Amino acid sequence: MQRKLPAAALAGLMTIGILATPAAATNTSESAAPAAAECTAENFADNQPGNHYYDFVRWMQCSGLAEGFSDNTFGTFTDITRGESLSLVYRYVQPDTEPGELSFPDVPEDNAHFEAINWGMAEEITTGYSDGEFKPRRDVTRGEFASFLYRALDPTVEGAAKEFDDVPESNAHHDAVSWLASEGYSVGYQDGSFRPGQPITRGEVAKLMHGYHQDQPVEEPEAPAPEMPAGEPVLLTDPFLQNPQAGQTTVAWFTELEGQRHYVVTGDVYDLTAEDLVPAVKRAEASTNGVFQSEAQNVQFTVTLADSSQMSRTAEDADSLLSDAPAADDGIVSRDIFRHEATVTGLEDSGEVDYRVVSMFDGAPALSDTFALEDAKTAEEDTNILLTSDHQAKDNTPANLEWAETVIGDIDAVFMAGDLANVPDRASEWFDSENGLAFFPGLQGNAGFEAPNGETYDGGQILQYAPIYTAIGNHEVQGRIDGMDSLDESFNSPVPREVAEAEYEKVAAEVNPSGDERVKEQWIEDNSFSTTTYEELFTLPESASGGEQYYAATVGNTRLISLYSTRIWRSDVNNEDPAARQANSRYQEAQENLEDPMAQGHGSFPFETLAVDSDQYRWLQEELSSDATTGAENVVVMMHEGPQGLGDNIAPHFAEPTRIEEKDADGNVTGIRYEYEAEDNKLLTDLTPLIDAEGTAVDLVFNGHSHLWNRFESEHGVNYLETSNVGNSYGAYHELSGDSRPVPEAPWNAENYVAQGSPGGLEPIVPSERPFASLVNPDQDAPFVASNDYSIFTNLDAQAGSVTSYILDAKDPDAVPEVLDVFMLD
Repeated sequence: MQRKLPAAALAGLMTIGILATPAAATNTSESAAPAAAECTAENFADNQPGNHYYDFVRWMQCSGLAEGFSDNTFGTFTDITRGESLSLVYRYVQPDTEPGELSFPDVPEDNAHFEAINWGMAEEITTGYSDGEFKPRRDVTRGEFASFLYRALDPTVEGAAKEFDDVPESNAHHDAVSWLASEGYSVGYQDGSFRPGQPITRGEVAKLMHGYHQDQPVEEPEAPAPEMPAGEPVLLTDPFLQNPQAGQTTVAWFTELEGQRHYVVTGDVYDLTAEDLVPAVKRAEASTNGVFQSEAQNVQFTVTLADSSQMSRTAEDADSLLSDAPAADDGIVSRDIFRHEATVTGLEDSGEVDYRVVSMFDGAPALSDTFALEDAKTAEEDTNILLTSDHQAKDNTPANLEWAETVIGDIDAVFMAGDLANVPDRASEWFDSENGLAFFPGLQGNAGFEAPNGETYDGGQILQYAPIYTAIGNHEVQGRIDGMDSLDESFNSPVPREVAEAEYEKVAAEVNPSGDERVKEQWIEDNSFSTTTYEELFTLPESASGGEQYYAATVGNTRLISLYSTRIWRSDVNNEDPAARQANSRYQEAQENLEDPMAQGHGSFPFETLAVDSDQYRWLQEELSSDATTGAENVVVMMHEGPQGLGDNIAPHFAEPTRIEEKDADGNVTGIRYEYEAEDNKLLTDLTPLIDAEGTAVDLVFNGHSHLWNRFESEHGVNYLETSNVGNSYGAYHELSGDSRPVPEAPWNAENYVAQGSPGGLEPIVPSERPFASLVNPDQDAPFVASNDYSIFTNLDAQAGSVTSYILDAKDPDAVPEVLDVFMLD
C-alpha cells in the first residue's frame, strides 16, 4: 500500500525536564519546583544509566538541586549531612528571602549552607539542638529529614495516616513520617519499621524528593487539536478497518452527533468534494439495499450505507483531560458517542481500493480523507503484522507508532495484546483527550502529541489501512459502576460475578419486582464488571462460546488465537496484623470491609478462567485441532497475561485467590487474606500443556502487561514474547537486574511467590542484535529491556517467518530505531 508517511522522521521523548547547567539555585522564585529545560550536563561519574537511583540523581543534578563533589561524583550511598539536606530542601522550595542574621554559632556566614539554615530557622523548619548549635556536619536522620521536608512544604494531608511501631505519636517526627508513608514517598522497611534515628543516604533523599516532585501538578502545554479529516470537523475519528474476509472488509468510524445517514464511498474518490457526493447520497437515502453506482466528474464510485449505533456506557468525569470536563460534583456523566459501520463487498481480485466515509448532518455531508482498503490477505501475499500492547496513554506511544509506520512501511495488520487505554468507559481516552495521547489518534496519525523535548509526534496512519485484532487486558475491564462517583473509582472496584449475583438475590424483589431477566443482567453487570465498551468499539471475529472476548482469525498465512487472560491488578500491600490492614490489596482485605462483600477487593481474581473444562479451555482445544490452525504457516496465541515473563505483573501466580478467613478464639472473623498457590497457576498447569506440547502447532505466544521486552523458547520450539515497552516499565526481576519482586512475609507462604525469574521456569534470551549490559555485571548482557527511556516495536514478517524488534532511544530527538532482536518462527 502507498501510505502518507510522516513529514519528518521524529525521535523519542525525554522523561525528565531538566536545566542546562547544574548549578545552585538562586532565591528569586516563589515556585515550589525548579525550572525545567534541556540538560546537557554529563552524568556524575558514579551515576550512569542503569543505576538504581539514576533517574532520581539525574533529576537532582539537572534541576540545580545538587552539584555533586569535586571529583564529579554524587555520593549516592553516602550519608547526607544536616546542612546538605536542608540546602537541598531550600533549593527545591526556592523561597523569596533575604539572608538573615547569624542564627547558630556553628554556621557562620561563610558556611556553604548559611542561607538555607537561616531560612530554616526563620520559618521554624528547624530549631537546632538544645545547646544552641545546628551541627551542619552531623549526618541527618531519616526522621529529621522527613520533618525538614514536611515543614518546608506544609502539605495538605489527605486520607488516613500510616503508622509505624517505632514512630509513636510522641515522637517529634511522627506527623512528617506518617505523611511520607501515607503519600507513598517512603513506605519504611519490610518489618514494618521506619527507623527514624537511622541516617539517610544521598540517593535515598534524591528518590524521596523526586517522588514528591512527580506528584505535584504541573502546567501542561496546550496540546494542538488532532488534525481532522477533510471536510467539517464533525468526524470524531478517521475510518478504520475491521475483520476482512474474502471479497469484503468492514469500515467503522465514530461521531459525536447522531446524524441522519452514514456511508462508505469507494472507487475514484480521491478528488471528490461533498457537492459531488450529494446526488448519490440522496439516491442512497431513498434505497433499501444501500449499494449504488453513480458518476460525478466522469468518475465511477460506489456508495455503501452504514449501520449506526450509540455507545451504551461511554462517559466522562472530572479526571477526563478535556477543557469542558465535568466538575467533580457532577460525578460520572454519560457522553454520546455514535459508531458507524459498513461492510464493503465485491472486493474479489480488486486489490487496493480507495475509500472515504461520509456522514450526513442536517443535509450537509462531512467527509474523511482518502485511504485504501482491500479484502483479506491470502496465504501467498506478503504480510507485515505490528505486534504491540499497553499503550495506556503513555508518552512514548505516538513516537513509537510514528516510527513503526516509517520503519516497517506497509503494516497489513495490528495484533494488540491488551491495555489499549487506561479506563475503558472514559470516552476521551479513546478519541480526544487533550494531552494528545488518546488511542485512535495515535494509531491514525492524528495525535499531535507535544513531547517534553519539544518535538511533536502524530503517531502513525495505520488503522485506516490495516485491521486491528485485540485481546482483552485488565484495562479493557470496567469495574462496578453503581454507586461510584468517578470512573477511576469504578475501574478499581470490580466485583466477582458470583458475588454480585448473590447480592442481587438479596435486593431482587426491590430492584426487579417483575423478574425481568434483562433487568437482572444489567444490575449484575453494573455491580460486578464489564467489557461492554471494548466490545462495542471493535468488530472482531467471534467464537461460539466467548463472542469477541476470545476468538480466532486468519491473517494471510498466520492463524491468530486471541485469549481472554487477565485479572484485576491490585497492590502488593500486606500486613500480618489483621487489625492494621487499611487497604484492599492482592493479599488482604481492609479491616473496615470485612462485612461488606461489595466493598471488598477479593484479591487479584481472574476475570475469565482458562481452567481445564472451562468454556474457553474447551473452545481452545477445538481451535488448536482445527484445519485453520493446523494448516497455517504461523500460529500466534495472543493474550494479555502470559505464562512466561520477568515482569512484576506476572506475579503472584495466575491462580484463583485462596480466601483465608482469620478468626479469634470465639470464631469471629478478624481478617481476610489471600494466597496464590503455585500449583494452581492456570497458565502453567492448564494452558501451557495445551499450547506447548510435543508436536504443537503454536509458534509464538505473544503477551503484554508488564511493559518490558523479554522472550523465551521452550523445548518444543514455542517462542514466548512480551514486546509492550512504550513506557512506564514495571521493571525486570532477574539476577542480572539486581531487583526482586516483593515476597509477602508470614503468615503468607513464601514458597508460593517467585522473587526473580519467570514463574514458568524458562530462561530468558538475550537480544540477538543490540543487548544492554546488565546492571549487576557489566560484562554480561541483560536478557530483557525494562526502561522508560527506550521504546520498542515489533514486526512479524509472516511470509519470512521472522520476528524483528526495533528499539528507539526516546531521550534523543535525533535518534533512529535500531534492530534490537531477530528470531525465526519454526
